[in-house]
Amino acid sequence: MSVPVIFGGIFLFAFVTAVLVVWGMRKSYFRQQTLTNMLLSKSADKVMKYLKTNPTITEQEMRKLVAGITSSEFFSGRRAVVREDKAFTAQLINAMLHDGLIEPAQKGRQIYRKKQ
Repeated sequence: MSVPVIFGGIFLFAFVTAVLVVWGMRKSYFRQQTLTNMLLSKSADKVMKYLKTNPTITEQEMRKLVAGITSSEFFSGRRAVVREDKAFTAQLINAMLHDGLIEPAQKGRQIYRKKQ
């Protein structure tokens, strides 16, 4: 074997290792945000499913509906769970209003319906 082939193999191995390390660090850095987004998406799906059969939903009903929902990444032991349902529900309502999924049904009250 010649010297350039050996150094090329070593360089390729080092480059692939560096890419994998950076990818893992980036994934670890954004893990909490990813889990929160997955939890919001799963909860929004559950609320929208509820709104298919019911015309409106209150904040309290939404709180009961999303309590205990979990989400986790594929092949990961880390898991996100809704524990503080009041704070999470406020975040969920803001996200769903921002995405245009729901709208307030009555002014001044915490009753929501599907966006018309």
